[in-house]
Amino acid sequence: MFNTPTDCYNYIIENDLEMSVLGAMMNHVGGYSIAEIADGRFHNRDGEVSFSSPGYKINISVTDDEIVTAVLNGLYVSAFISRNQDKYQIHFLVSGYPVDMKCRYEEHIAKGVVKYMIMSTIVACRLDSEKKLKEYIAD
Repeated sequence: MFNTPTDCYNYIIENDLEMSVLGAMMNHVGGYSIAEIADGRFHNRDGEVSFSSPGYKINISVTDDEIVTAVLNGLYVSAFISRNQDKYQIHFLVSGYPVDMKCRYEEHIAKGVVKYMIMSTIVACRLDSEKKLKEYIAD
C-alpha cells in the first residue's frame, strides 16, 4: 500500500515503470488520460490572459491567479488536457523558467511535464497499491 501519490510515483521511478504507466495512460486505461497541449499559446491583452489551441479548438480566459501571474511575469507554463470518463479538463503547470529560456531548460521542463502527467494518473485512477499499479499497467 502506498501512503501518498508521491510514494507511488517514487516506486514507478525506482522500478523504471514510467513508459509503462504513460503507455497505459495514452490508451485511456481506467477511463483516464492526459496529454500536453503542444500547440497551446497564452495571450496577454491588456492584462487579460487567455489560452488558445488550434489543434484542440480551445479558446478560454485564464482566471487562476497563479497562472495569470506566471504568464504576466514571462514564465513558461505547460498546458494539458485530461479526460476522465467523458469529462474533459484543462490543466496548467508553471515551470519556473522564463519563456525566452525554454530551449536552455527543455530537459528540466520535460521531466516536470512527465511527472505531472504520471502524478495526475496516480490520483485520478487511485493507484494506491502496488497491486493496483500492476493491474493498471497490465490492462
